[in-house]
Amino acid sequence: MKAVHTPGLANGLFADGRPEPLPGQFEVTADPKSGQRRFWFVCPGPCKAPGVLALRPVVDGSDQSWDFDGNEASPTLHPSINHIGCWHGWLRAGEFTSC
Repeated sequence: MKAVHTPGLANGLFADGRPEPLPGQFEVTADPKSGQRRFWFVCPGPCKAPGVLALRPVVDGSDQSWDFDGNEASPTLHPSINHIGCWHGWLRAGEFTSC
């Protein structure tokens, strides 16, 4: 499944009245106070639930984190994403691929 950069996604994931997010959408945000970057995504698996990953370098104490190549057009994350109970796979060169 193709990853689709969707500015404003993080603000709308939990808001009532917003259009339902689509699997594969993502956005990268940075906390204005700590600078911690986060990768927000809609699970490409059957649950279609939102997820969020802390990106390296970790500045807020998150115990799990991912490397992000900085490419919002065709992102790659490392290690794999395990959206527990639903989907486990990779995001490489803009494609979500199951393990």
